[in-house]
Amino acid sequence: MVAVRLTRTCSTQKGGSSGRPFPFTDIFTRITRITIVFSVRFFQFGDMKTLYRALFAACGVSALAACTTPSATTPSANGFTLVPAPVPPTAEQFSDFLIGRYASLTNDPVLAAETFVRAAERAPEDDVLQERAIYSLLLAGDNNRAVELARNAQNHTEDYGSLTRLTLGVAALEDGQADYARTLLTTGEVSPFNRIVSRLVAAWAAYGADDYDAARTHVVEGLVGDDILDGVSLYMLAMIQMSEGDDDAAIGTFSAVWEERMRLAVAAEHYMRLLAARGDTERALLIADEFYQDVGNNPSVDRVARQLRNGETVEVKRLDAAEGAAIAVYSLASALAAETRDDVAGIYFNLALILNPDLDMARTMLGNTLDAGGRGDEALEVLQRVGTDSPFFATAQAQMAWILRRQDRDEEALRIASEALAFTEEREMRIQLGELYRSLEKYEEALELFDEVVTEDEAAGREDWLIYYARGVVHHELYNWEAAEDDFLRSLEIDGSRAQVLNYLGYSWVDRGEHLEQAFEMIQQAVALQPYSGYIVDSLGWAYYRLGQYEQAVTYLEHAVELSSNDPTLNDHLGDAYWRVGRRIEARFQWRHALALEPEEDQVPLIQEKLENGLPELPVTVVAEDDETRPER
Repeated sequence: MVAVRLTRTCSTQKGGSSGRPFPFTDIFTRITRITIVFSVRFFQFGDMKTLYRALFAACGVSALAACTTPSATTPSANGFTLVPAPVPPTAEQFSDFLIGRYASLTNDPVLAAETFVRAAERAPEDDVLQERAIYSLLLAGDNNRAVELARNAQNHTEDYGSLTRLTLGVAALEDGQADYARTLLTTGEVSPFNRIVSRLVAAWAAYGADDYDAARTHVVEGLVGDDILDGVSLYMLAMIQMSEGDDDAAIGTFSAVWEERMRLAVAAEHYMRLLAARGDTERALLIADEFYQDVGNNPSVDRVARQLRNGETVEVKRLDAAEGAAIAVYSLASALAAETRDDVAGIYFNLALILNPDLDMARTMLGNTLDAGGRGDEALEVLQRVGTDSPFFATAQAQMAWILRRQDRDEEALRIASEALAFTEEREMRIQLGELYRSLEKYEEALELFDEVVTEDEAAGREDWLIYYARGVVHHELYNWEAAEDDFLRSLEIDGSRAQVLNYLGYSWVDRGEHLEQAFEMIQQAVALQPYSGYIVDSLGWAYYRLGQYEQAVTYLEHAVELSSNDPTLNDHLGDAYWRVGRRIEARFQWRHALALEPEEDQVPLIQEKLENGLPELPVTVVAEDDETRPER
């Protein structure tokens, strides 16, 4: 329930004392103070909506009153004087809460943290406010203050939320209080995801307290029947076994999870180290190759594989409790980040960094998460902390370059990527710089870098579908179709299940009028692999269009626009298909929409011509064109 008491402090117009009403435009700058007295916590959306209605209604009543009520400093005709009521502390409390909620909804975690912390400090016994404040602080990257607030809450209440409890447990383990951390993390009610995190951190805490059996028990307690999350948990069991020196059991666990095609870079690294220490270099390199095939390159896996190929000694890394717990939290956060499009996983990456501030793989993932959440400048600050001696230095520099590229800071992006390449000479950095050049239509520069990578790969016996695909796209942009086709076919020879390669080659063949049956099969296979990709579904629709099967084309092109409504090319294609089936009004609507979405500069006059005159009434044939449409896939 909400009780709203309205009082008003009005002053007369300057220079007068007649108590004339305010001009209406001044009402909301000089009207009534609103005193809110609340008796429940407003965390449910239904309560919030009710409250907002009450506030807006109160403001409306107050505004009307302000137009007719005499001055608070002048006695009214009946002898009464209006006196302003003092604003109670609850008003400031509620104000901070509302601002915090608004800041959270508008992706401003720093402001949310500031206001929620202020509210929490006024009510240290309120576990819900404490939880919100700690959540916002971790999201904002203010880790030390989050720990401080969690410890302060501990002094005022025994009933604290699951994130508060997890933060306390992480801080205790980082301080070397393994037994206390385990107690915190295995008691109290926790949310489902936090329970998995808590149990894995508790497992490492038990290991730190020399209770190996309890460590294994806590891992089992965290199993939930989800293939990915349980895979992470079992990999953590293998790392605990490895750190304990139980290498036979560790290899058995690593092998069992690996055979289920669960791929985790940090697990691959430690599995390879164990195998190499046993003298099984061949198997260790096979693990690297399988990881590359299923996932792609990773700095940690690359470093171990490179050392093994060079005949260098590779040692097993026995982890301490805090290091292992940091990897556990990082791994679960990575799984969460893969399933979400916001920055909430950043909370857990920051918890991992509390446990191990040197965990650069968590730092690079945090940067990626911040960037995905629309916090590019914060991501740049985080990524700048990855040192030149880190295996993740090139990765961090590449991430920074792409953030700058998306911010249209192209020269800075190229400078950072070029300097990083000059420093590291790493293969991945060369590829990233090539991709940057390609995105800026500097195709010759991109081709030079991709040629270097392919030459080195072939000399080393490395097979990577992605580099051939990337080079094929550049060849296509340079109107060298034969070389492009060879690269696409080589890419599919290495891995025939890559939807983007199937789509690009199939689309290009249809556009050129070549290998039509095989092209359709490729595009259909790409759609089956990625049915929710608007671009790939568009390719199938456009293939039908190019063959004159317009009704079929409309079906797929409509679906493509549903999936990717803000792409000008897809809307333009749909407009063309509508025109061919006689839906002229809808065709012009789609073309106008395509123009509004700011297509490539050379497409604007073509779309304008269609808007003015429609499409020519000519039979449609599939022909090879000198200036082919290039699918951006």
